[in-house]
Amino acid sequence: MDRFITHQGDISLWQIDKKGIASLAKFVVEENFMHHEGKMLSSCESSEEYHHVLQEEQAFYEYSSIIVAKNTQGDIIGAIRIACWDKNPHTIPLVKLFGDHLIDLEQLRHDHKHLWHIGRFAINRNYTDNGRLFKLLMLYAISPIFRYNRGVLLAEIDQKLLRTLGALHIQAPPLSKGISYLGSTTIPITIYKEGLDEFMLKYAYLAFDIQFRETQRELPEWVKIKPRTQNYPNGYCQDNQGYRTLQM
Repeated sequence: MDRFITHQGDISLWQIDKKGIASLAKFVVEENFMHHEGKMLSSCESSEEYHHVLQEEQAFYEYSSIIVAKNTQGDIIGAIRIACWDKNPHTIPLVKLFGDHLIDLEQLRHDHKHLWHIGRFAINRNYTDNGRLFKLLMLYAISPIFRYNRGVLLAEIDQKLLRTLGALHIQAPPLSKGISYLGSTTIPITIYKEGLDEFMLKYAYLAFDIQFRETQRELPEWVKIKPRTQNYPNGYCQDNQGYRTLQM
């Protein structure tokens, strides 16, 4: 069963279970095709891209959290997936696409302790809210990274999304030139935990009930759960009456 996270205006956010991966795959592939080709994809479920996304996300499921936004009719209008690669036995997508010469995974784990991959980001082309849903999906996806002092995030994104991340003060330096993938030029990026700090500090109020302890030198953030109002994904806050620290 999908796990309810919160309501935000006319949308609700959910952490989906394995049965929902087929709907996720269909949404992501159709939105990507429309975004890059400007037309609907006929017979999505029979497409090579759909089966690729479906099989990959089913394989990653035990190590990941898939978050979707739904409208009042229950239709998916946004999605994002975060996966932990600390003990994940599968080949990380960036290596699948670009080879193993760009990054040294073992060195990254040694230097940054925790390794993450983010993907399947998509928002319905007809939904407009001045970027609020984009920020919400990002906030909930990256929240588990802030459980730790160190971490590094890998992703493959298109040029438009790379520019958007920069505008939101997310430091995402490209690892190489892009390649053609799923209808667009895909660029490999690395985001270190400190590269997310400014974004989290600026926009955390959109998703979390924040209290600042300004007497602390490193200005940690405390997240207070409001019972029956928030249900954070990823096991981020398990005690609904307690506080957890975002490690800034």
